[in-house]
Amino acid sequence: MKVKKSFVLYHDFRNWFSLLTDEELGRLIRAIFDYEMNKELPENLNEKEQIAFFMVRDILDRDREKYERVCNRNKENARVRWEKMKKYGIEIPAEERERYE
Repeated sequence: MKVKKSFVLYHDFRNWFSLLTDEELGRLIRAIFDYEMNKELPENLNEKEQIAFFMVRDILDRDREKYERVCNRNKENARVRWEKMKKYGIEIPAEERERYE
């Protein structure tokens, strides 16, 4: 599966983040990026930062699972479409195959 190039920060997070100082928020944002990009759990967060991180992490995980389900569904739909195209002798464009492989 291709690596996601983005993730969502929801407006609801602002309420949680407002309880943090700018320094704490900076550490939290770095931890969120490290987790989303490399699945690294933070080791240097204080208690408030950890609480906010784990609340955000749960939502990131949920969103990633949904993204993967959609990708898998799209991949399966493309496979079915390709099988139909092959059946009728229609060639599948290389760029389309690359998107779903």
